[in-house]
Amino acid sequence: MPSSGEADGTSMGTLIWLFGRGASIACGLPWTVPADWDSRPRDERISAIREALRDEMNSPTVDTRPYSRLLTVLALGTLPGWRHRFITTNWDCLLQREVDKAYPTVCPEWLESTHVFHLNGTIDDRPEKSRRSCFLLESDPIGTRVAKLEFNLAFANMAWSDAFVVVGMSFECATDNSLLTVLGRTPLPVEASRWIVVNPDASALSGVGANLKSKLPAAMILPVLESLADWVTGGFAELRAIGILKSQCQ
Repeated sequence: MPSSGEADGTSMGTLIWLFGRGASIACGLPWTVPADWDSRPRDERISAIREALRDEMNSPTVDTRPYSRLLTVLALGTLPGWRHRFITTNWDCLLQREVDKAYPTVCPEWLESTHVFHLNGTIDDRPEKSRRSCFLLESDPIGTRVAKLEFNLAFANMAWSDAFVVVGMSFECATDNSLLTVLGRTPLPVEASRWIVVNPDASALSGVGANLKSKLPAAMILPVLESLADWVTGGFAELRAIGILKSQCQ
């Protein structure tokens, strides 16, 4: 784990959080693109996805307490010198909504940015749309991605980091797997990074570890067989054990 400390030996660095579909499921948003939409033109599918997800995000079954609890624990427990950056492959804005609610005007010291970086686009239509990552479908072939400022910044931060948490993400679709491929070609700190992988499904957890090892053979993988909600409730024992959070932060 990174330890580029000051003269007093204080550990410091940036922990990159990568949230996949499993994180949304933990918040009560299990929606997936209906199979019969595959025959629609691509632009029509994207429009339908945006409309459906906006409705689903406001469903009474959605409960974003895992995200709000995550923010609370990190705010109270992050050790000096450490900061966090949130990145997601999800299209929904549940995490961004919680960050905006908690920090509407000022970015706290423990967080590098109140912006949640979306690697594969988002249903959010803010004025800075031209700088946001392009909207990608799981079925899109490699090469569909168009370079945008949001993705470029997120990727640069990933390449220079050596500490990651992956929540509910598989890296199995071509779009996400290609991200690991490019990271694996980068002679930067990510080459020998440590990845905490959180997933309640043992088979999926093993698959993520295998995908990571195939692209980043020098990486250290720490599997956590839990859902996001359970891991948050448990107080992130693995983050406390490796010195990113205080030993008692609940």
